[in-house]
This record gives sequence, structure tokens and C-alpha cells, in this order.
Amino acid sequence: MRRHEIDGATVSEGESPGPLAGRLSFGCDPRDEDLDTIGLTHVVQQLVVRAQPSAANDNDQITGMGDTGFSGVAGSPAQVVEQVAAICTVLDNLPPADLADALADVASRDRHLWVTGRGPLNPFGSLLARRYGARGAGLLRWPEVDPRLFTAEDIRRHVRTFFTTGNAVLSLSGAAPPDLRLPLPPGPQVTRFTPSARHQAGPIWYADEVGGVQLAFLGGPDPATELLLRILTSRVNEALGRAGYAHTAQSEVLEHDADVHEHGLGFPTSSRDTTGSDTAGAAEVLWAEFQRLVVEGPAQAEIDEPVALWAEFYRLVAEGSTQEAFDEAIVAAGIPPFSILGSPDEWELLGTPGFIPSPDPMDRLLRFTAAQARDVMAGWFSSAMMVVPHGTRPALPGAVEQTCPRSSGRPSGQVYRPPMLKRLRSKGALIISSDSAAIVDGDGNVHTVPLADALLIEQGGRHLLAHTGHGCVTDISDYSAGVARLRSVLPPRRVRQGR
Repeated sequence: MRRHEIDGATVSEGESPGPLAGRLSFGCDPRDEDLDTIGLTHVVQQLVVRAQPSAANDNDQITGMGDTGFSGVAGSPAQVVEQVAAICTVLDNLPPADLADALADVASRDRHLWVTGRGPLNPFGSLLARRYGARGAGLLRWPEVDPRLFTAEDIRRHVRTFFTTGNAVLSLSGAAPPDLRLPLPPGPQVTRFTPSARHQAGPIWYADEVGGVQLAFLGGPDPATELLLRILTSRVNEALGRAGYAHTAQSEVLEHDADVHEHGLGFPTSSRDTTGSDTAGAAEVLWAEFQRLVVEGPAQAEIDEPVALWAEFYRLVAEGSTQEAFDEAIVAAGIPPFSILGSPDEWELLGTPGFIPSPDPMDRLLRFTAAQARDVMAGWFSSAMMVVPHGTRPALPGAVEQTCPRSSGRPSGQVYRPPMLKRLRSKGALIISSDSAAIVDGDGNVHTVPLADALLIEQGGRHLLAHTGHGCVTDISDYSAGVARLRSVLPPRRVRQGR
């Protein structure tokens, strides 16, 4: 692969046969936003697509981690030159003259993030918010700002910071045409600030307003970690089946930075199985299998079988096998996230090793032992966190419950109670003062949310009050008058619609 610069932007040239194709990528993703600009990257992306519909394919309608770019570049050399110049010109001239109409168009389109598939109720999003706070990956739990609230200056500043020559990579399947130009706004590659995880002493668990059970832990960007997570997933699902649970555990991974990935394993709890099994029991199975693997390590056979399948996949890649054979190998191997091929230049912009080339990882994995596996997992336990839905109290030996901050002192302010018919089942109250909202439960415990850290979220007909500094969510749907009051005192960007 040849790499050089055109107009200050990096251009990578491959050697693939056929028509010229490419992708213009930028070192920017939702973790570069802040609490009041969530969704701004997606807005910029969609404004370009609105002006140049051919700039994107279907995947570009989704703003994900490490995936901000335009993949519709394809055709003859002359067409590629024209398409790239058109994208760059649109970016250099944002915002458009008809900004209000353009933002209304963007507001009608869904913004999807894999980690927020169920919005603020997503358990993996809850764990990220708890671990990182209202920054970086911790923002992924929260819904986007209504695009119509963004100003021309918001858009202009975001483009001039992130959509610049030094922060761009054009990856081409072949040689760049001699007359190719990239007339982007000038600017350097962004030095990304990656928030570190909050200090945690030992494994913890907590209850939150979530639609599932989830375990998360920190691990290195290592194929061995993905291998062991696959083994853990298989063990958990076998144990759930033996215990009669209908839940199926699925793994998650977030490339946090060059040294640390956030790994997760969990399952939804929106439905019950025919045996009436409970969420707490399923959570206990997940925790027990996690502990057992970390303490005892895997059997060598559990390592050797998937590694053999992955080795066959890499062999086909190296030999340039047919697409049919390639696809069959992917299905057989259950290729984990680290093996998905992508541009090293794109990941370089974000400081994460998303692409790990073969054959070195396979050479190492083919010699991987159960003893080495225990070394890889040595740090998992101390960083482990588990979230369960409110009302669930599992027995998790070795994990400490970490509740939201509570007090017994009742604050001053306007008191809101449920309607009369609902007071029979809810003896709580919502108290709103000039700088905070406090939820008082039936036992008199007070959970205070500073208004500076508050989001009011409407999700599926419910109203949720989020404490973004702590990462938690409380359902306040019973306090309709209090919800109306919060709408009036919170800035417009702090009132969100969940998806």
C-alpha cells in the first residue's frame, strides 16, 4: 500500500483490480462531542449527504465508533476526482444557506449507535456512563440533541476542528488520479483526549434503569482477549441452558484507546421464559462463569478449536480465495471484532488498533496456552462491573454493591407528588430547587441530581431523569407536574427524545 499526501491530506493507494473506489474518512466520532453537542458529528455527516447523495452508502447513515466518513466514492478516475472534490467543497462551505430546512431534514432521520440500540436503557451504555462519566465513551448512553437546536457556529466550529486536511484519510483501491484534489478546510490532525476510567477498587455491581443484565471489564486490544471472551460466552450460554433460562448472552467490545478495550457480556431481560426464571438467577450464572474462567482458566481444547478455524480464515485471506470460500470461513470461524478488515489509516486517526494484520496474531495464538490465558485475564476481575435492573438483587460473591449516592436530608424546594390514585403504590416525591432535582423514595432516601448534570429524557412514553455525572437514570413518570417544571427550567438541549 502506497501512502502520500495531497493538499495536506493523507491518501492511501491499494492494488485492487476493477473500477476505482474509495472512502474519505475523518478522525472524529461521537466520543469527540460533549454533553450539549451529542449528535453534531452525525449532523455534519448528513448535511454532506443531503448536498451530495452519492457521497455515502447505507452504512454512512450510521454514525458509529471510528466510522465517520463517506464511502460512495467509486467509478472512473474522472468520476472519483469529481466526487471527492464535491464532498470537500460541501464541507468547506458548511453550514448551508438553508440551514433551518437542512436541520429539519436531518432531524427526520434516525441516528444509530450500536451501543445505544435501546437508548438510555441499554445496559452496556449504563456501564460506560458509570465508568467514564459525561465524557468520551460515557456519552454513548445519552440521546442526541435535537438537530434543530444546533447553530451555524456549532457546525462551523465542528467542521473546522475535525473535518480538515490533517484529520482526513482518503483510502483508494488503486492509484490516485493525477488531477485529484482535496480542497478541505485546513487544519492539523486532532490530538484526541481519551478519558481514563474512574478509579475502582475491586469488582462492583449496581442496579439502574436498564433493560438487561450486563457485565463489563477492561482488557487489552489483543486477539487473545477476544478468544477468551468467546470462550466465556459459550460457557455462560451452556450454563444458562442447564439452569433452564431462556436468555442468550452476547458479547460487546468498544475500542476505547490504543491500550484498553471495554469488553462486555450480557443479555436482555424484557421477557421471561416458560420456567419463570428470574433476572437475579441469570445474573448469578453470568457472574459465576466469569469468576470460574478467570480463576481456573480455560481448557486447552477450548482454545485450540476456535484458533484452528481462525487460522483457516487467515489462510484464505492470504491466498486471495474466492468470495464464496471467504464468506464460508467467516461463518465457520465466527470471526470476532479484531479480525474485521479495515484501513489502518482510518484507525490511526482515532488512536485505536482496529486492524490487526495477519499472520503475526495467528502465529502467537497457535502457540497460546491455558497458562498464558490466565495471565491475560489477571486484570479482568478488578475492573469488572455488572448492572442489573432495579428491583434485582443477585448474590454475586466477591462483588461489592455500589449504589447511587443517597442522603436522608430532605432538601428545600417545590415538592411534587404522584396523582392521588398513584400515591397508594408510591410514597415518594420529586423536589425541584433552583439548582437541583431530588427524588425521595418511599423509605425517605434522597437521590439528588444537580441541574447542571441533569437530562430529561422521554423514552417510550416514560420520563427519565438522568444524572450524567454519575451515569444513572431514574424513572420520574409518576410526577407529571414535576416533569413539566423540569422542562421549563432545563436548557432546551438538556431535554431529549430517546429512541
